[in-house]
Amino acid sequence: MNGGNKEKTFKPVVITNEDLKKNYSHDLSKLYERAHSELTLQQTKRDQIITLYLSIFSLLIPFAFSLELLSEFHKGLIFLAVGFIGIIFSVIVIRYRIYKEIYWLCCETITCMMNVKEDKLNKQMVQTLFYKSLKKKGLNYCKNGKWSSVKYFNKNIFSSETLHYIIIALLTSVLIGLGGTLVLPCELTVNIIIAVAASGIVFAGLIILYFYHCKEVYAVLKNGKDCAFNKSFGKAWFLHLYVDISDEK
Repeated sequence: MNGGNKEKTFKPVVITNEDLKKNYSHDLSKLYERAHSELTLQQTKRDQIITLYLSIFSLLIPFAFSLELLSEFHKGLIFLAVGFIGIIFSVIVIRYRIYKEIYWLCCETITCMMNVKEDKLNKQMVQTLFYKSLKKKGLNYCKNGKWSSVKYFNKNIFSSETLHYIIIALLTSVLIGLGGTLVLPCELTVNIIIAVAASGIVFAGLIILYFYHCKEVYAVLKNGKDCAFNKSFGKAWFLHLYVDISDEK
């Protein structure tokens, strides 16, 4: 009988310097190609999300208006549902945008790593090079520890990434406003006022969410905290070439 068996606790072995290779080499050219490929992939995924949402918008909305059997209330619910999907897609697009930024910094860091001796590519060196790449790109927005949200906004508002995001944010806010107009039980004029206000709030909220998360990549330049750096560096998994034994006991 196996009734008395207990589940075993996992116990990792302790890794020491004696377990690590003394002579090693990194194919940084291949690593750069992989990082650049992932950078391009994030953009492709973003475009696919936006294309999918545009397809839903262009097919479902005219279809909903053409159905005479549906009341205005139910049509409004459809628009609100599609608008809610747009909010979810917006969050996904933001995530792709962040990783694209990280992978771009990875490419810059790997280029710098090519000028460093193999035996010097330890944790401290790799993180320092990543920080220098991050700081170099963030100089336009942060000087002497002071972050300028206005400069960051002005520099990125007309970038292709931001304009693509604005498309999905605008469609989402319009759908929520339109859905609210049809669903609310008030008079038409009141409904329109409330819906327009809600639409504006949703659009502003999505734009604020986008810029907030994008600038968080550079948060370490603003506060100098280790946790802020690790939050960005943790996503740069291409640069985790080393075995970290600093926390081994």
